[in-house]
Amino acid sequence: MQAREYASGAERHTLIGAAEGAAEVELRYFRIPAGGASALESHAHEHAIMILHGRAEALLGEATHEVGPGDAVFVSSGETHRLRTLGDEPLGFLCTALVGRSRPPG
Repeated sequence: MQAREYASGAERHTLIGAAEGAAEVELRYFRIPAGGASALESHAHEHAIMILHGRAEALLGEATHEVGPGDAVFVSSGETHRLRTLGDEPLGFLCTALVGRSRPPG
């Protein structure tokens, strides 16, 4: 499985996607280096995030929550969201996304 690398140093790995027969939903693993953050974004589809390692500040709308290993985060349709790493460890998480939905590197 080839990682997609972003200019921020983050990596995306598609674990289950169209190549595995998924028609609608992908399962992705992201790794964000210490001091980094995911993109600030919102989109029409909802998705779920499961933190595997590291700690982060999760921005959901206007609220922030500290999350760590084992925590699940639900992102509603149209909700602005971002994960920003906390501490000296990289952040690793699984998330769902629509098959074929892709952001440009950056």
